[in-house]
Amino acid sequence: MNNTEDEPLALEAMLLSALSGEASAQELDLLHTLLSESEDLRLQASKFLYDDALLKYHSKTERERKDFAPKVGEGREADAPLSTLASRSRRFGSSINRHGLAVAAIAMSLLLGLAGYTFTLKTKLDRLYELALVEGADGPSPNHWRSRRPNGRSQVEPLVLGRVAGLNNAVWKNEAARLAFGDRIELGQKLELESGVVELLLSSGAKVTIEGPAEFEATSALEANVGLGKIAAAAPRVARGYTILTPTAELVDIGTQFGVLVDEQGDSELHVFDGDVVARSRNAPSTQLMHARENEAMRFNAASATPERIEARQADFVRQLRPAQVDTDVPALPLADSLSIWYASDMCTEFAVDERVTVWRDILKSGNDFADDAWQFDENRAPTLMKDDAGRPALRFDGWSSYLATSPVQPQPQQTMCIVCLPAPNSYANDLQGQMLLKYGDVPSIELSLIDDRTIRGWVWAAGDRGNIAVNRGSQLATDAPSVIIYEYDSEANVSSLWVNGELQSTTDAPIAVLQPGRKFIGAHSDAHVRAKFFGALYEVAVFDKCFEAEEMESLWGYFTDRYDVP
Repeated sequence: MNNTEDEPLALEAMLLSALSGEASAQELDLLHTLLSESEDLRLQASKFLYDDALLKYHSKTERERKDFAPKVGEGREADAPLSTLASRSRRFGSSINRHGLAVAAIAMSLLLGLAGYTFTLKTKLDRLYELALVEGADGPSPNHWRSRRPNGRSQVEPLVLGRVAGLNNAVWKNEAARLAFGDRIELGQKLELESGVVELLLSSGAKVTIEGPAEFEATSALEANVGLGKIAAAAPRVARGYTILTPTAELVDIGTQFGVLVDEQGDSELHVFDGDVVARSRNAPSTQLMHARENEAMRFNAASATPERIEARQADFVRQLRPAQVDTDVPALPLADSLSIWYASDMCTEFAVDERVTVWRDILKSGNDFADDAWQFDENRAPTLMKDDAGRPALRFDGWSSYLATSPVQPQPQQTMCIVCLPAPNSYANDLQGQMLLKYGDVPSIELSLIDDRTIRGWVWAAGDRGNIAVNRGSQLATDAPSVIIYEYDSEANVSSLWVNGELQSTTDAPIAVLQPGRKFIGAHSDAHVRAKFFGALYEVAVFDKCFEAEEMESLWGYFTDRYDVP
């Protein structure tokens, strides 16, 4: 399809062949790749289905025809802002899809506009969705990813231990082995850096910043060999036991942040920024274990089996590449002592409006002292930064492919989830899971989602015979103003509750503890093949490791009401 004049005809032929079941496996793979990588081809595909629908099924009256065109975005203004009136919902759909996948919005508009064609067209779009599904999503297992081909067969991929989460002036010893943002780090892969800084996010939840010249080998999601250079490691609770081996030392994290320096002779230094590290020399088979705690340091010499205590030098290490957080700019979120994660769109200062947001930074405040950023390493599947009619920043999710995910996080017996969102009038999600706003990755899993009529639902997927438990349903969300959703789950008190815009919607039990460490998914199901993507705008997400008393909840509502003009 190199000739642009022939592309539409070739695409139509491929679509008809695929939908009729006549396409070969190679043709399906090609169509899958083309639709996954090209927004223009996705637009052409949706237009073809739309034209084909009109040829086979025409509207009965002139009024229906006039109403139909706006629903597929004809005549829209390219830079029109997000509508604040429900009657202008067509502009909402066009604004959300301006830089994302348009297929979902057009599909749903067609389904709304052509009731007589609903079943046939939906069947086509279901098939197209399966073909266009973007692969490569990291699975829930820390050390094992599995992808599904269009023919349904699974394929085991190389063992992936993490991703490149940032680079700063990186110069590689071997340019053929250079890495870019989002590249996978596989088992046994060696990184040889001449200069600059590379930041890795490991599937265990640990983060490693490597400063060149450096030699680093990932031997597992919880272990690495460092032959040279400066390393700063940060390991949350779920990654305790993260180990760095140098020529002269073995260093085991116990939930902390620390730095390691290895010189050209193999001599090593350990500098603990926070927490506790267990260390021993590798120069003797039964060396005594030693502890180094906050602001303590040790040196391991090749000529000695006994480490020596030295003065800590935290300033010598690059600990992270994320932009410096200016605390005076941080919103005045109350009750932050129990905060676990917090994302706010107006803090996405490193991205411009209409730019893809590949990382939603976790705002550090009070009890939330470890950054659990939400990532999307495939830029084509990242949400887009936008501004609504009131000038408020938000992240626009396209309902088809865009989502974000954290590294593994340890839940607590008490959880309070707060989400501010503005859904689109339409959805392309399935009827069971709905549009996922927030999902905990592993079973048992808390799921907060929008059902097909835009009503909010919170529940826990317990799997097995128990299925879904702690089911709370709420009212229908508006499409012309942000809504604030709060879902509390307290397994200690056996109660779960759901609020929308300050009003209690429902209360039920919370019979099991949700304590399984896992990734949190924003805007999607943990299984990329489940059609449960959110279509709309997200303003803010906050999770607390606590359930609140009435007065505390009132202060929380006051915060959201002031920020988003919630009635």
